[in-house]
Parts: sequence; C-alpha cells; structure tokens
Amino acid sequence: MRLVVFGDFNCPYSCLASSRVDALVESGVADVEWRAVEHDPSIPAPSEPADGDVAAALDREVAEVSGLLRPGERFPIVRPPLHPNSGAAVAAFAAAPADEAPELRRRLFAALWFEGRDIGERAVIGDLGRDPHGGAERVWMWRDGWEALDRRVVPMLVLPDGYVSRGLGALARLAELSSTG
Repeated sequence: MRLVVFGDFNCPYSCLASSRVDALVESGVADVEWRAVEHDPSIPAPSEPADGDVAAALDREVAEVSGLLRPGERFPIVRPPLHPNSGAAVAAFAAAPADEAPELRRRLFAALWFEGRDIGERAVIGDLGRDPHGGAERVWMWRDGWEALDRRVVPMLVLPDGYVSRGLGALARLAELSSTG
C-alpha cells in the first residue's frame, strides 16, 4: 500500500505521525512518501521564544499528543523552548536524496521535539548534515499538492484511493494501519 503524508517539522502532531509512519514502513504494511510543508509561514524567522500564549498553546498540543499514545508506544516529546519557522528545515528535507530522507525526517523532528534544538536555525540543520538551501522545486510541488486539498492541516494522510484523513483522524488511521501489520 502506498500512502502520502503531509507534515510540518514544527508540529507535534506531525512528529507523532512521523513515528507512526516509521512503524508502518518497518512492518512492511505500507510504503510512505513524506511531503514536508510549512503550514504556518507567518511564524517569524529567526525563531520566536516559546513563552506566554505560544508556550501555553504548545503545552496543550504536547499534552494532547501524549494522550494519543497507544500502550507501549514510546514517544518522549517535550515542549521546545522556541517556536521555529520551519522553512529551512522543509527546504533541507526536500533537497535530501530519497535514501537519506527518512533518517533526516526523524532527525529534524527529534532535534526540535525531543532535544529542544532550533530547527529554524540554519546552523542546526548544518549540524544534522544538511544544507538548509535547495530543494525549492520539490518544496513548491509538495506545497501545491497540499494546497490543492480541502481543509488543509497537518498532518494529512492521503490513502491509495485518494481519501484524505486530517489531523487527529490521520493519526488514528496511522495507528490503526500499524496495528494490522
């Protein structure tokens, strides 16, 4: 089964989707194409501190994501100290060779959501072994595909028959698919 997932590196729900995608791929249930999109380009660059209302919103999201975990699902997510613009991370991911992209996806999510590093900072992306420039054609192709869908959120899961699951529904569907594998 071939699936497409749209997600953003600065989204905790997309981080959980990434983990569940890995479980699907590892179990042989599905082949998944991850398409990174910047779902909120209005987030400033350089990154803004996660304080006040931003911290409260991220705390709620992290708590909700933690509440979605299945028994035995290990996912050590924590609120990062900042709220990064993900444009550079998306560009670096888009420029990655196909055989290196899944590991880079995992490393970008882990850097922000498990280690609290600023993935909006080009030096951090460089530390992950990637150039934060490039991939523009793929970035626009992914963005155009995402924008062609109704009710855009992240994560979004596109099933082989074209059905689209959004947000919490996408996370539930990914969990369901991985339990059948």
